[in-house]
Amino acid sequence: MNQILSVEIEKKRNNKKASINTIVIVFCLFLIVFGIGTTCVGAFSYHKILDRNTNDNLLINNSTKPIITIERQNSNSIKIVVIHDKEISSVVYKINEEEDVSINTNNELEVKEQLTLKPGSNQIKIIAKDINNITSEYSTVIDVAEGPAITLTPVEGKVKAITESTINIDKIEYYWDSDVDNTTVLTINDIKNETLIDVTLEGTHILNIKAIDINGKETVRTQKVMGVSKPKVEVTTDGQSFFIKAQDTQGLSKVEITLNSNETITENIEGTEYSKNIILENGENKLTVKVYNKNDISQISRVKYTKR
Repeated sequence: MNQILSVEIEKKRNNKKASINTIVIVFCLFLIVFGIGTTCVGAFSYHKILDRNTNDNLLINNSTKPIITIERQNSNSIKIVVIHDKEISSVVYKINEEEDVSINTNNELEVKEQLTLKPGSNQIKIIAKDINNITSEYSTVIDVAEGPAITLTPVEGKVKAITESTINIDKIEYYWDSDVDNTTVLTINDIKNETLIDVTLEGTHILNIKAIDINGKETVRTQKVMGVSKPKVEVTTDGQSFFIKAQDTQGLSKVEITLNSNETITENIEGTEYSKNIILENGENKLTVKVYNKNDISQISRVKYTKR
């Protein structure tokens, strides 16, 4: 009997050890699986972070920046121009120590804004940003004249003088070379004026021009001008024909001749002199002759003669 009890107790002990071993093995397997899972999740997350950072870096490195330029419109105004291949989210500018000013971009690819500057030195800073937060900066200094600005441009036989100011211009004065006694004075009373000055002298001469605003501030400009003269045209008749003679010391280039309603005759000219005879028609004859010189300055002569 005692031997049977001893065997039963031993079996129970062995079964109990087997159960504990099984639990330990299962727990170890669980830990191994959990560790592998945690490691995989961590590795995957780390990979995603690296991938996202790489993509962000590629985005930054491959992204172009907004291009900022300034176009000078006239003496005291400019135009800010920002262009980009992506939507522009913001443009902010600052002049000297004034407050920042934002421009409405509407997420466009091109933004323009015109500004009027004050006389003196204007330090301008512009910052533009696109939808990816890629930023560009631009700085420059633009000086605006204290007095009126003067722009001189040669045109056919004349000089075009454009004067501009932030306040009204009182008057303009100009004379040639040192001939101050023959100064021409024009009353303006406006912030902008355009005046055509005739060039009647041959050869090289100096145009002196002065613009004065209503506060007495003035701007003086001198410009060397090559004086040109118009061609000379003479038309005579003997009752049977018109006799055309033209000349120019700098050289002729072209002549256009029209008799009554006939087709215009156009001839290219080489040299400083030209002559031609035109036979009269019966009755009234109206002749128009237009001659051009090498500087494209023209002279017109119109005559009328009745052949009986």
